[in-house]
Amino acid sequence: MRGLKLVGLVVFVAAVAGVAVGLGLGWLAVESRPWPGYPVLAEAQPAQSGGVQASARSKQENPEAAQPRVEVPEDTYDFGRIESNSVVRHEFEIRNVGSAPLRITKGDSSCRCTVLNFEEAELAPGQSLKIALEFDGKDYVGPVTQHATLYTNDLRKPQVKLTVKADVVRSIRVVPPEIVFTRVVRMQPAVGEAKIYIFRQQPVKISQPELAYQDEAANFFELELSPLSEGELAVEPGAKAGYRLLVRIKPGLPLGPFQQKIRLHTDQKDSPELEIPVQGRVESDVNVVGAGWDASRGILHIGRVSRQTGAERRVMLRLAVLPDEKLEFRVEKSVPEFLEVTVETDRIVHKDVSMLVPIVIRIPPGAGPANYFGLEEPNLGRVIIRTNHPDAPEVKILVRFAIE
Repeated sequence: MRGLKLVGLVVFVAAVAGVAVGLGLGWLAVESRPWPGYPVLAEAQPAQSGGVQASARSKQENPEAAQPRVEVPEDTYDFGRIESNSVVRHEFEIRNVGSAPLRITKGDSSCRCTVLNFEEAELAPGQSLKIALEFDGKDYVGPVTQHATLYTNDLRKPQVKLTVKADVVRSIRVVPPEIVFTRVVRMQPAVGEAKIYIFRQQPVKISQPELAYQDEAANFFELELSPLSEGELAVEPGAKAGYRLLVRIKPGLPLGPFQQKIRLHTDQKDSPELEIPVQGRVESDVNVVGAGWDASRGILHIGRVSRQTGAERRVMLRLAVLPDEKLEFRVEKSVPEFLEVTVETDRIVHKDVSMLVPIVIRIPPGAGPANYFGLEEPNLGRVIIRTNHPDAPEVKILVRFAIE
């Protein structure tokens, strides 16, 4: 037992002595050769001359060493006003004004900007390269900016961004896009117009206009298409040609709102048809009032209706008084046919200047299902009432509802 204690003491003394000797040798090394400021291991394992980090450090330590230098005289180009559906192209020049080879690699680009016929290149000192960017204006309207990125081995400019700009206009543009008659007096004519501007270089042929809805009201519309003068074209910079579309409404269009669409056909494959909405309202001393009545659109809004209970709305038709004859009414048409319309002639309210005629529109229980919840006339229900009143021989009420 005593022998084991003696062995342990010897081992401990040897370990302490080893540590002391190591510290002493380390102190002598520092005194004889001070620390150079970087790990000693870096001296023992120098980087390869071809490594990127070693090359970068070498160039930083020796600024006079040969280095590439990228120069782009123009990194932004503005195409100005271009037509939609067109593809435009511009070439950017890339120069190496340094003293070492310049390596260029294609990076990312915007969704409609394409770098053509280029992936990577190496330019010797003094050489230049032209890189083409292509921009597709399809589906764009208004100012747009696109870019493409290039990566280089120029430490001062590792990235180059090439930018193109354009003001994209529609190849064929209609101004205004919709013809709105704010007020049409029933027994007076009315005129509206739209101008069609064409920005394409090639000639565009446009057919004579036609009405989309060939109903009874179509007989009150006259359409005329004529070329625009040079002075009128100058209002739209870049327009190559244009037309004026006149819409004339003859006297006698039935009272209430009207909706129509005008179609024009072209010889262009990507824009074979133009469609111009037309809407308005025919007024006189006649008007409709009541709960759910939208006077701006001329629509009676009933809403969603339960098939079990149905629904009912009452409106009042305001007419000028007929002093010398009895006012007569006849419901000529209901769409859909299950709409029940009652003109309560026994409850007409007479006044000195005008009179109020109650009209009840009813959706009976069990009707449907049906969906007349649109905003355009072909998708709405309607009621047409004939009268012997000179100001309102025909009254049309549009009805918006759906039966669930």
